Amino acid sequence: MKARHAILVALVAAVTLTSVAAAGPEAAKQRVAISMKNPGNGTFVLTPLQPGTLKRDSGTVSSVHKAATTEMREGQSVFIGWNTYTLKGKRGTMSIRERMEFVNVSNEKVKGFDFTPGVGIGTWKVVSGTGAYAKITGGGRSGHQGHPWLAQQEGFLTSR
Repeated sequence: MKARHAILVALVAAVTLTSVAAAGPEAAKQRVAISMKNPGNGTFVLTPLQPGTLKRDSGTVSSVHKAATTEMREGQSVFIGWNTYTLKGKRGTMSIRERMEFVNVSNEKVKGFDFTPGVGIGTWKVVSGTGAYAKITGGGRSGHQGHPWLAQQEGFLTSR
């Protein structure tokens, strides 16, 4: 009986150790902010908001916009857009995809442009990366301001 008990204990210990070894270390989420200026053809700064593997980075940002749709919500026009931003920094390149909702805050068109000022909110996620961003996943929420066009994405990124 003691032999069976000893074998059972050894078997449980072996299964437990194998499971722990296979799981590996859990990747830590790191909170970050990505600030963009003129995201169509401008600049970005990635700022870690807590310690982790990602470090501060900056560089250029370009974007591809999918045609926006418009919905009417309780009498207000809401423009829904899908953007893909490519951030090229000193530490690598990262592409993020975003869904954004934008509303006007004035009926007056911006002088020299064919649009009115507005604000937007959205959600984003990382879709690809190179260099320091090659194995990054995650996303978060975003805020936008039109003219001057400023955007900020905040969220959590994880190294795989």
